[in-house]
Amino acid sequence: MKEKKTMHMITWITGILTVLLGLYAVVRPMRTFLSIGWILGTLLLVNGIELVILSLSKEKKEIGTCILGVVEGLAGIILLFSGLQRFLTDIMATYLVGVSIFIYGIFQITGGVRSLKVSKGKGILVIICGVLSIIVSMIAVSHPILTMFSVGYIIAFSILMQGINMIVLAINMGSK
Repeated sequence: MKEKKTMHMITWITGILTVLLGLYAVVRPMRTFLSIGWILGTLLLVNGIELVILSLSKEKKEIGTCILGVVEGLAGIILLFSGLQRFLTDIMATYLVGVSIFIYGIFQITGGVRSLKVSKGKGILVIICGVLSIIVSMIAVSHPILTMFSVGYIIAFSILMQGINMIVLAINMGSK
């Protein structure tokens, strides 16, 4: 019973903190993007601490989960206190977005070509979407500031949704 209450409280706290972080990120999308290293480091540290606490609070101690929590926490600390690591994380994210969209566009085009045999309309639509994805990827790589704003908003809304999901989970845990 004590384990269930601890999990419930940790889920509530983590959910509320995540929602607050998400709201801040919505207001500051560029700062959010340029803070990917900070955000990732903080999430790794908090999740690492959570895993350690949860693994040690159970009746049967889970050593593997505890070790994973320690490793995640250490990775978070390294990212938080290493300016070079944060800088590299932020810069690489811009280009990873462009490359990811490019690869997605290629898969869309190949899928569209295959779909032409089944449905010309669907195949052509998928090919057009693939070409548009490749164009967007080129814009993302050639205009990193625009990419940073866009990704900043995507990250902000993702964090906000994760926080809301955690709060809903905490509410459901309390009702059982």
